[in-house]
Amino acid sequence: MVALAYTPAVWLLNASAGWRTLLATLGAMILFFLPWALVTPAVLRASARQPLGAGRTLRSLIGIGGMGVILVPVVTALGLLLNEVAAWLIEGRRFLPLAQLAQGATITSFFSVPIYVAVIGVGQALLWIRQTGERERLRADARLEALRAQVNPHFLFNALTAIGELAHNDVDVAQAAIARLADVLRATLAVERPELMLAEEIAIAKDHIELYRLLLPGPLDFRVSASPAAWNAQVPALILQPLVENALVHALARVAQGRLCIAAEDHDGRLSLKIENSMPDSIAPSRGAGSGVANARERLTALYGIDATLATDVEGEQFVVTLDLPLVTMGNTTA
Repeated sequence: MVALAYTPAVWLLNASAGWRTLLATLGAMILFFLPWALVTPAVLRASARQPLGAGRTLRSLIGIGGMGVILVPVVTALGLLLNEVAAWLIEGRRFLPLAQLAQGATITSFFSVPIYVAVIGVGQALLWIRQTGERERLRADARLEALRAQVNPHFLFNALTAIGELAHNDVDVAQAAIARLADVLRATLAVERPELMLAEEIAIAKDHIELYRLLLPGPLDFRVSASPAAWNAQVPALILQPLVENALVHALARVAQGRLCIAAEDHDGRLSLKIENSMPDSIAPSRGAGSGVANARERLTALYGIDATLATDVEGEQFVVTLDLPLVTMGNTTA
């Protein structure tokens, strides 16, 4: 690209002397800039090792300047030498005297300084982009870990509060609930991957629900449905737990007979997750969206940005949470 940009100016400058054709001038420019093309990857790597800013600007400028003082004349001289060799092979022209070649290299080196500065600038820009991306990734990871860390304490507080109330009425059931709580905590704490298959995620949610069956005032009708591709879809780990917790604590614990449904469907490369639960008559619809919904929405935003959404709605006597996110399947498809 640089050779192409230089060609018209060099050709016009020498055209009156019948120097070369436009095509031959382009060839000469390509040969001249070929050494620059070859050393550019090394210059970019060297630039990355001399970052500007963060208290290192002066030291980096000295290093970059020192490298340029050596590199620019050498690369420029190589470019001129390649042109001399090509002229000798193609046109049979004799080599320029060494003193004249050295003088030409010295003068041309000053015109090559902007090229060196441009390559260094690109290297610094690439380094800044890479560092910024790494900082954003670390910030997102820290935010996700903070959001995940909120899940277990919130769930544990709700479960222990319910078990404590139950212990006054039925000690045996309370003991069974404590044992089930230990199983649930063991399963959730064992999750270390940032994403799970939906089948694994629902299995963890089922353990959670089985614990609350012991704590709810009445029977619970729990149902799961999923398409084959959705069943193996990749979802954020423990994304269902705060939503199920929200349904159990804010709604199902206050009805005589509750219903909880989890449905998953795939369509046009998207995964749709729907969690429906019965609503008590005495609580306004806006109270259905507790901190679990806010937590899940923030985690989706941290992971997918605007490519994932979480919406809440009331359909008849059901509170509905709908997640829409990219469909990425894992492993083999199962029914």
